[in-house]
Amino acid sequence: MGLPTLEFSDSYLDSPDFRERLQCHEIELERTNKFIKELIKDGSLLIGALRNLSMAVQKFSQSLQDFQFECIGDAETDDEINIAQSLKEFARLLIAVEEERRRLIQNANDVLIAPLEKFRKEQIGAAKDGKKKFDKESEKYYSILEKHLNLSAKKKESHLQDADTQIDREHQNFYEASLEYVVKIQEVQEKKKFEFVEPVSLLFIFSLPLPTFTVNVFKDENVD
Repeated sequence: MGLPTLEFSDSYLDSPDFRERLQCHEIELERTNKFIKELIKDGSLLIGALRNLSMAVQKFSQSLQDFQFECIGDAETDDEINIAQSLKEFARLLIAVEEERRRLIQNANDVLIAPLEKFRKEQIGAAKDGKKKFDKESEKYYSILEKHLNLSAKKKESHLQDADTQIDREHQNFYEASLEYVVKIQEVQEKKKFEFVEPVSLLFIFSLPLPTFTVNVFKDENVD
């Protein structure tokens, strides 16, 4: 089941139902924030592991390329020639693939980790700041409203008018803070589809195994 909708008009009414739906979004934001932190941590470990893997594969490929396939006698058979050439070709392909992976990994932090951290700090961070302002204005408005409701009707007309003016001003401040908060929450949910999903997708691509190369070492199927 998806998140409940937040209507801008509800910001003005500030009903219990609005507060309940708002809390659902706040829980989701906190869950996303925690998930991104874990993803950044695990992604950094993954990138480090890929770097080590790439270095190991390159070293293996170079050793394979340097290997000299010696034969018995002065002349090489067709099978021996095929074996030697296949090993060289396999090593060359591995080196080419790992060179490309190494090039990609060099910028992995910039294209994978940094965008996730930026989204967490800028987008979710802005939503948290919006919540602080919303809570502050909410507390202030309802505190003044409570005092206003407890005013005696015997107060001077001018005093009551000043109280009404203050209530209107604080309600406007609260409404603006509430509206800004709802807008920011919706903005985060919208941007999450792109600014968050894209780096995660790239992390998945980076974690894919190397392509499988089929090396035809022996053309004669009867050779053991």
